Amino acid sequence: MKLILSIALSIFFIFPSYAYDEKIKLNRTDSKIISGETKIKVSLNKMLNFRKIKQINKKFASIENSVKKTSRKLKNRGRKTKFKGINTDDLLKATVYIAHEFAIGAGLIINTDGTILTNWHVIDGAKEIKVWLLPEDITQKEEGDLWSFQPFYIGKVIHMDRKKDLALIKIEDVPNNLKVIKFGYYKNMKNLKNLIGQTAHAIGHPKGLTWSFNSGHVNAIRDDYKWQGDGDRHRANVVQHQIPISPGNSGGPLLDNFGKLIGVNTFFRVDGQNLNFAVEINDIIEFLEAKHVVEDEKKPAKNQTWITKKCKEKKSYISKKCKDKDISDLNPAGVKKTYPDAKSSDANNNGTDDTWYVDTNNNGIIDTAFVDDDEDGIIEAVMIDDNENGVWEIIVGDQDLDGNPDIAMIDRDEDGKGDVIAYDFNQDGEWDKFEEAS
Repeated sequence: MKLILSIALSIFFIFPSYAYDEKIKLNRTDSKIISGETKIKVSLNKMLNFRKIKQINKKFASIENSVKKTSRKLKNRGRKTKFKGINTDDLLKATVYIAHEFAIGAGLIINTDGTILTNWHVIDGAKEIKVWLLPEDITQKEEGDLWSFQPFYIGKVIHMDRKKDLALIKIEDVPNNLKVIKFGYYKNMKNLKNLIGQTAHAIGHPKGLTWSFNSGHVNAIRDDYKWQGDGDRHRANVVQHQIPISPGNSGGPLLDNFGKLIGVNTFFRVDGQNLNFAVEINDIIEFLEAKHVVEDEKKPAKNQTWITKKCKEKKSYISKKCKDKDISDLNPAGVKKTYPDAKSSDANNNGTDDTWYVDTNNNGIIDTAFVDDDEDGIIEAVMIDDNENGVWEIIVGDQDLDGNPDIAMIDRDEDGKGDVIAYDFNQDGEWDKFEEAS
């Protein structure tokens, strides 16, 4: 049963519309679910705001009633109802146009101080780098208008990596309301591969058609990929996608469906059809850390939902493995909630606990579960059984692992099948989009 639950949760993160299989229910009399008892501490943040999470049912009910009253179109037909998507206006404003005597390209603002990430080949050989922000007058945003009428900034190169084809430039005297693009948190190749098949978005200036926004699917994540451009050899981990890109897209952002950065669009292959590539987020972070640069408003580690545990496994090698993974020192400043009698479980039978069942109101009945599917110490999902009847009514996920819930599955009729999926794209605590689970 636990293995099925683990598989279902994995599917939940990759294909949320198929996440909640009708067989997935918690049978609390099944001793196979529980492998041991342990004391855990959970860092408190929005992922653990149970009161707020439980309101999601009421939020959807009020929206559903409102729609029924006004149009009576929301019926059980597998139809998806969209209420709000990602903020494309802010993403466009956080993308810049770069030009010099040899090339044009794009860049993305990562800090309100005017730090911009782009490709090395976009700025290579430039004597003077000109940078344009999105014009207020949207009618004057073609290439000729930019050169002739729009003010620009002079960019200074502050860091570059020729091998990875990445560069940082900085502009001065920037506006106070400068928008930035936030990073998606995909801490390794395994997590990044969860994006395969999902929708991604690109912003750039293909052939001078400035601030073009396109979408498509992620096709693959390619480790240690080599390519050649203008006589230079490059190597990096890349995201392969099918979003059309052309000269002018280089240096622009590749975004996930939450508007978070997952790569910098870098090149396309001319010997095939729609083979487009972006240097992936982990290589970008490595590049920035070499310069000690962090993107603006990046969530610090203390905001992530860490779980620490005290091992009580009988087998010494398992106990040592668990002890080695104790990450209590990684979040010394965070406020933690202690659960001394958590029921632990090892879903994939690899000797490391990955799920903990707790009784939050101390009435002797399990009502909440914390899931750390990839066993890195960060909670990826919280499952709630509010009425304590053995069925999870709400599963809340944190896809980018920053401590803020961004996706949820609701089982409204408690039949063990998910009815509604909710999304919080900007992670402000308000659910932006609801759709029926298919």
